[in-house]
Amino acid sequence: MPANVLLLASESAGEAIADALRHSLDAEILLLPSPRAALARLRHDDFTLVVLDESLAAADPEATERVYQAATAPVLELNLAICSAPRIVRQARAALVRRTRDLALAQTAAASLLHSELSQTLAGILLESELALRQATPTQQPKLRELVELASQLRDRLRQRPHAVAHAGQEMHG
Repeated sequence: MPANVLLLASESAGEAIADALRHSLDAEILLLPSPRAALARLRHDDFTLVVLDESLAAADPEATERVYQAATAPVLELNLAICSAPRIVRQARAALVRRTRDLALAQTAAASLLHSELSQTLAGILLESELALRQATPTQQPKLRELVELASQLRDRLRQRPHAVAHAGQEMHG
């Protein structure tokens, strides 16, 4: 999936950078002339990276601060007047790699937490159903045995595949 980059720069400074990013990163580029113009787009669109010309940031620090707050993607603030296009592409590529790595780590941590919470809850269900089975009347025992068996099967599946949730999350986003 191509990167979706928001480039905040004047048209004269931004066109060459937009072309370099588009070709080197196979990215879709939206070039906007100011931080204020970017705010509405940041509220409604999802970007993988925001590249901001320092001259625009200095000209409107209040709007720039709001861009940093509104952006869910990394913001790369550079002086486009002195940075070469290859340097900007390298920094953008590095920021995208960091973002991908951070997302993968967050997904793995979330999957691990979910697995742990499911395992703990399931252990409680299994223990309580086994205790209830010991005290059950003969008419209640078949349903409780079925509940114990289902909980045991689920526990065994979680033990066999502790990383399955993490891998599924990475496959969906990777």
